[in-house]
Amino acid sequence: MAVCVAVIGKDNSPLYIGGIANDTSTDNDLSRQWLVHTALDALEERLATTNTNNSGANANSSRTDLRDLYLGLLYSTDTHKIYGYVTNTRIKLVLVTSSTSPSGSNIRDAEVRTALRRLHALYADAICNPFHLPGDQIKSPKFEKQVRNIMLNNV
Repeated sequence: MAVCVAVIGKDNSPLYIGGIANDTSTDNDLSRQWLVHTALDALEERLATTNTNNSGANANSSRTDLRDLYLGLLYSTDTHKIYGYVTNTRIKLVLVTSSTSPSGSNIRDAEVRTALRRLHALYADAICNPFHLPGDQIKSPKFEKQVRNIMLNNV
């Protein structure tokens, strides 16, 4: 089960961090922020290695790698697994799942990929609002409700 979802801007500023309060280890905002910010280091490292691998490869293989925005499992702890996704505009999406719950230990990679793609679509819809200023935090009740739906139903 997903316990936290985050949307991080190009400059690594949090645009949205949301979670489910029934997970005892991530029941407060500070621990959620800590999980997300520690994931950023692993995410940046993964992006750096992807970029250096693409610089020496031919054009076809680099185009293939750039289209795959899902970065997979960034790292895991005793209690959580953290997955990453990066958009073409360098917006980072982080999904934290619980590895201690029975449903959290057997999450398939395809389910996480689908959840992050849906989150990317929700993010695109949220920032297309003409009243949303680029770079501001996302404070939409509709976005919040749809993200909670993804967290509860999909992963």
